[in-house]
Amino acid sequence: MIGHAVSGHSHGGMTPPASRALGLALSVTSILMLIEAVGGWLTGSLALLADAGHLLVDVGALALGAAGSWVASRPATSQMSYGYRRAEILAAVTNGAALWVIAGAIVYEAIGRLHTPHSVLAPGMLAVAVLGLAGNLVSTALLTPSGRENLNVRAALVHVLSDAAAAIVTIVASLVILATRWTAADALASCCIAALMLGSSWPLIREAVQILMEGTPRGISMPAVESAMRGMPGVLDVHDLHIWSLTAGVPALSGHVRIDEAADGQRILVDLCAMLHERFGLSHATLQLETEAVDALWHTSCESHEHAHPAGGAAR
Repeated sequence: MIGHAVSGHSHGGMTPPASRALGLALSVTSILMLIEAVGGWLTGSLALLADAGHLLVDVGALALGAAGSWVASRPATSQMSYGYRRAEILAAVTNGAALWVIAGAIVYEAIGRLHTPHSVLAPGMLAVAVLGLAGNLVSTALLTPSGRENLNVRAALVHVLSDAAAAIVTIVASLVILATRWTAADALASCCIAALMLGSSWPLIREAVQILMEGTPRGISMPAVESAMRGMPGVLDVHDLHIWSLTAGVPALSGHVRIDEAADGQRILVDLCAMLHERFGLSHATLQLETEAVDALWHTSCESHEHAHPAGGAAR
């Protein structure tokens, strides 16, 4: 007997509150970018210009995130049976890579300024940095509620949080210049901002790449899942087990389960799906039940096919 079941799940995209939060954060960030770009140009502060460049990436990230969320909300089709939810992951990878590019440009310019110091108007630098910090705190408050479940919003939140930290670094550098007139503090602050950008983007890139490579989601142990399935009454063996993520926060499982011929397959199927959901949070589980007779028939069929069409040969 072969059984097949998929537990209840949803392929919906980003929720309206998350999309609205991205839109509001995009507006706030765009305004801050213009303010910091003008402020950096007028005061001669590389830290402010670096932060404005970071904000430019943020604007692109948030816009890309909003676009990715719209694409992800499209329903599944016969050609895209899982829907478009991985558009969020592609957007997240792009966001993370953009941070690395802008960080390299900041470090390059900072090194040049360490060799050739530039004058900096510290009072204006301080005022713009304080305003930037306030704006980033507003964006953080808008994005945090939706960032727990959605990788795309989390990507945008990473940008905003790293920019808030950069604003704090810029405030400290402006205070140092005010107190000591040591303008190299501005270039060093820029290097710190670049380091923050690289450090904050790495976990995001790593998680997104793991999803694209269909790796086992973090927090789920494949051996533990397999052991729990083998321990269920009526289950003789488990093979071809795979656990991956459709998108962030949506783990999925598929596998073949051998059961005793006299066992109640439907009961085993229901019990397995319930256990996987309750113990491991796997609400999207696809299981194929097999008996010993079916398993033997399957292997015989495969062996016959291999003899008929050996590796490297072409079927006629």
